[in-house]
Amino acid sequence: MTGQRFEFTPLPAYAQNGDVKLAVNNLSKQGQFQDISFSVRAGEIVSITGLLGAGRTELCMALFGMTQPDSGDILINGQRVQFASNRDAISHGIGYVSEDRMSTGLVMEQAIQDNITASVLPRLRKPSGFLDHIRANRLVKTLISSLAIKVADPKLPVTSLSGGNAQRISIAKWIAAEPEVLILDSPTVGVDVANKEAIYNIAKDLAQQGMAIIMVSDEIPEVFYNSHRVIVMKEGRFTHDFHPTHATEQEIMEAVNA
Repeated sequence: MTGQRFEFTPLPAYAQNGDVKLAVNNLSKQGQFQDISFSVRAGEIVSITGLLGAGRTELCMALFGMTQPDSGDILINGQRVQFASNRDAISHGIGYVSEDRMSTGLVMEQAIQDNITASVLPRLRKPSGFLDHIRANRLVKTLISSLAIKVADPKLPVTSLSGGNAQRISIAKWIAAEPEVLILDSPTVGVDVANKEAIYNIAKDLAQQGMAIIMVSDEIPEVFYNSHRVIVMKEGRFTHDFHPTHATEQEIMEAVNA
């Protein structure tokens, strides 16, 4: 943890009136995480924090179908699901902005526009099977504009972008898929303060539109000021569940380091 501070206003208390979009009951995978139970409602931002090696990313990978848990249940909109792959997770409305955008989040040498549309290509095809370039270009233009991404030309590769703008492309890719649950795994790593604030605002805007957000971060100020709930994970287990309106950064930090 860097200890860098961010001067933001904490989110108001969550109204608790949204439908439960994702529920996890006693989820376990040997050597990675044990007996994980929590839920995320529409419009809620739930953050998971902890030290390196706590099992946060491993949990995210299981929720996105990249690995399979040994036991426990995952429910989407109250229905039990099993993911054999990330395709299954996507089809059930889960998106995942991964911790490492350069190797798993984006195809860096590929065009910006192709990265944005990668998760929705079937939806953008004509009855003939060919890509509807007009619809694809409209979608790309809309997302670049709405996320204020600085792009000289969407046909350029992602490598032409700054780290912050590349991360926004990674988020745009999943917004295009219109998920009900979006997992943001360390979404501000490697970006400057201005882009961090922009990413926080994107997450808040998506929550206001009814998306359920799971944010993973080891930055205590980041989760404290940008979450309705903060869950502390240690050695593969959830140990504390804080509501920032009824807790302090210091209390969360002490729980992480206990």
